[in-house]
Amino acid sequence: MLINLKMKLSKRLKAIYDMVNSPCILADIGCDHAMLPIALMQSGKCEKAYACDIHIGPLQRGAKAIKEVHLEDRIHTVLSDGLQNVADDITCITIAGMGWESITSILAQDIEKAHHCTQLVLQSNNHVDDLRRWLNEHHFVIDGEDLVHEQHYYQILSVHSGEQTLTEDEILFGVFLDQHPLFTEYWMYVLEKKENILKQLQPHHVGYADLKQDIQRIKNKLAQSKKSVFPAK
Repeated sequence: MLINLKMKLSKRLKAIYDMVNSPCILADIGCDHAMLPIALMQSGKCEKAYACDIHIGPLQRGAKAIKEVHLEDRIHTVLSDGLQNVADDITCITIAGMGWESITSILAQDIEKAHHCTQLVLQSNNHVDDLRRWLNEHHFVIDGEDLVHEQHYYQILSVHSGEQTLTEDEILFGVFLDQHPLFTEYWMYVLEKKENILKQLQPHHVGYADLKQDIQRIKNKLAQSKKSVFPAK
């Protein structure tokens, strides 16, 4: 039985699916229903996959979904704290739907295994700038980015082992995103949130000056972005 799970993937998971390079041997960390490895396997983008989770419940749900599409011989469920119990033959790691500290903790625990892979696809639910900074400091190169809106805004990074020096603007705004169709919309949304917070603070508040500086950085970047999209005639 072949189920076209590409059609069932959320916009966020479809963006991650699209970013995964083919062919690959995948480790999907935090697999839940295993929809991503199933879709990658069914489309032929993936040769073999490990659906991994630290909790037995998500693994059982994943195993049930895998069995329903008869892929038990190609997608293996692994009870694992991050990458610790994952086989060494993996070439691609996907970690999505977690905070940046969880993602970096998983990578730091098995940094050699992460560096051995040809690609990591990462989607943090918060502080993507901190994730970029960590990757930059731990010898990873950001080679692709995407931005999707599905109730929330999600930034997705594709990285590989190597050396890269990011500017402060690239850490905050991304390496490839300033020409993305959602870039202005997203940062206008962030700007409005930050300006609303600033209104609630007194100038002597410990975070007031930093927040005001962040707001000015965003305004400057948006102004630059508009000039690049609509160059002066």
